[in-house]
Amino acid sequence: MKRLVCIFLALLLGAVSCGNDNSNSGVPDQSTESGDTTAPEIVEKDRLTELGEKDFDGKVFTILDANDHPDIHINMPGESENGDIINDALYKRDKYIEDTYNVDIQYIQIHYSETGTTALKNSVLANDDEYSLCIASLLGNSLNNIALEGVLANLNDMPYLSLGENWWSSLMYDSLRFDDKMYYTTGDISPTMYQMPVCVYLNTTLAENFGINENFPQLVRDGKWTWDMLEKFTKDKNRDVNEDNKMDTVNDFCGFANQGTQSLVSNAWMVSAGVDLSSISKDGSSIEINVMNEHTLSAIEKFKKVIIPDLVCDSSEYNDIITKMFKEDRALFLQHYVESSISYLRDMDSDYLILPFPKYDEDQESYRSFCNAWVDAFVAVPATGDTEFIGFITEAMAYYSYKNVRPQTYNLMLKQKAARDEDSTEMLDYIFNTLYLDFNCIYDFGGTATALGNVVGGKGELASEYAKIESKIDAEVEKFIENWKNN
Repeated sequence: MKRLVCIFLALLLGAVSCGNDNSNSGVPDQSTESGDTTAPEIVEKDRLTELGEKDFDGKVFTILDANDHPDIHINMPGESENGDIINDALYKRDKYIEDTYNVDIQYIQIHYSETGTTALKNSVLANDDEYSLCIASLLGNSLNNIALEGVLANLNDMPYLSLGENWWSSLMYDSLRFDDKMYYTTGDISPTMYQMPVCVYLNTTLAENFGINENFPQLVRDGKWTWDMLEKFTKDKNRDVNEDNKMDTVNDFCGFANQGTQSLVSNAWMVSAGVDLSSISKDGSSIEINVMNEHTLSAIEKFKKVIIPDLVCDSSEYNDIITKMFKEDRALFLQHYVESSISYLRDMDSDYLILPFPKYDEDQESYRSFCNAWVDAFVAVPATGDTEFIGFITEAMAYYSYKNVRPQTYNLMLKQKAARDEDSTEMLDYIFNTLYLDFNCIYDFGGTATALGNVVGGKGELASEYAKIESKIDAEVEKFIENWKNN
């Protein structure tokens, strides 16, 4: 029988859900060439058949859900089916795995990712094998830190895991695998992965009131949805309604409502415009930081024409940019996250459209959608675990989730409940087929993202801001490489 243990620690840790172009990033490309009947049918292998029969004699497989937001980041089912789409899909998955392989899947949920991953680290150091798998975030002293402390298994070395397959994130496999080592990834095993990307919301009721008749989904399809286009529709729309000489989310009106210029948000802008915050060197031996160039400088100039650097939020409610400003029809466009359509906008009166972030220009190869690594969707395995057992069950759960949980989560939850029209459902495919995340998005070497945010906010020039942190970047990258390789 499944045992469910929920541990809620009332600690004020302040972990907040704020937040490579890859055509196979975990969600299949939904587009097809109309009329093309020549393409051969692709028959996908059945991974469960490949894995074969196993009987683990009732062995316990314990999943640690180290979760900052267990109310919206659902990684574990309840004790029974209850009619909720995600709960029931996860419940059926676990029941199938338990019955098929004679295993006992148990959960321990620890409220706050940092607290949970600290518990995982302590378990490894004590060699008590309390946990088989951990699901957590990558930021806020979570998996990002303990990955460099020798307590996580190299997923590349684990038997049975096929990390390059569709049920695992190829985005992670391509961009977060360094020195043939990978300590965390994500995939269909965590339905929360579908809440990660940033996106742009358009209040279509306001657009109509402004006399804006542009077909925005067609702009996206044609590759013409750019930062210059965003500026065209937001120009001269900001209004200081209460005339207090500052723009705030409670009283005023914005053409484009953005969450200030903090690091996570500035990363999203840079990524959308084709700026690689870091990359793995061609010989695979180093991490390169590539932000000091003409393209970054040009992109920043585009951002400055749209962004409100000092948009004041209500300090008592971090998400008032969406719960107040956008829902109250005081923002034409909004920068936020895909999960927000489920969490905050289900009861919004005015209609809205979901769009990917705009490109730098029409020549940019594709849209790029930054992933919010605060989301509790990343999986890791303790270094002291039984790799044969853990690898087998984890792979089986991931593949079953791909075949049976994904259609429920992505198609039913996001595409039918979050998106309000067919155009938005199509735009979600553009977003999920162009996800981006790199090591600097996670580790912010030398404070790169903060420096870039300062430049966008007019608090410095790119050359001088970068010069201030260049030596720190080099030192932190060097330390990261040493810890990653020698873990």
